[in-house]
Amino acid sequence: MFGRKENDVKPVTKTPNNSNLTYLAEESEIKGSFIAAGNARIDGKLEGSVHVTGSLVIGPTAVLKADIEAQNISIAGEVRGNVKVNELLELSPSARLYGDIHTKELKIEQGALFVGKSTYDESNESVNNK
Repeated sequence: MFGRKENDVKPVTKTPNNSNLTYLAEESEIKGSFIAAGNARIDGKLEGSVHVTGSLVIGPTAVLKADIEAQNISIAGEVRGNVKVNELLELSPSARLYGDIHTKELKIEQGALFVGKSTYDESNESVNNK
């Protein structure tokens, strides 16, 4: 019909599901609250606050001036603000973190810069004094 052969039609490819990944691209900028259910990646600029229910990746081009809260956080960019992590906080060699952190587990790779206080979260530890 309309001069088109049936075999000319190509199937549409579905975009893969990245476990509810919320993404802020390198060219993007947000002033305000960034709230994501699931996992998120930030490569742009953000000023305000960040709350992610899953894991958060802060890419090497990211610049954040924000207080951040997430289950796990991996930082390769620059963060100015306090960070609260329920499980693991990782600072890669290119990471720059200026602020206090509260986490259960901390991994700092050689070359990363951290200026602030670190507090260990003991709330998930089981105490057996019996």
